[in-house]
Amino acid sequence: MEYNELANNFAARFGVSDLEIKDGVCAFEIDGMRVAFIHDVGADAVTIYGEIGFPPPDANGKFGELMLRSNYLLSATGGAVLCQNPESGAYAIFRTIPLAQMDDEQFAASVEKLVNQTENWKQIVGGFQAAEQAVEDQAETLEQLPLGDFMRV
Repeated sequence: MEYNELANNFAARFGVSDLEIKDGVCAFEIDGMRVAFIHDVGADAVTIYGEIGFPPPDANGKFGELMLRSNYLLSATGGAVLCQNPESGAYAIFRTIPLAQMDDEQFAASVEKLVNQTENWKQIVGGFQAAEQAVEDQAETLEQLPLGDFMRV
């Protein structure tokens, strides 16, 4: 099936009314999440891209380690790749699939799988952000405690 036909059928099926394909790329929101399809004409493949969001402040700490380990041999991503958009700085996840013999059902299932993975990673990022904020809040609270003549250690 042709890329444009797959993308348009997907849009019609899932009520994406603002789908516009320009130079093989279309981007839209689904369930409040940015998703894009990017057609690689030479490989006759489509990349399905989901934006996870911006990294937690300590992205090079435990979170960065988790992302790198998850990308290793695509072991914890179901064949998708975790990355950082060099233009926006947002984290993203993507998967490239060949279009040969792809039908509407397979395409929809691939998009759904990536959207679910994107949502899972958004929750992971949110958890790290919340944990880091809690540590900052605790440190701020400790600084405000009246210690009197006690020595701070």
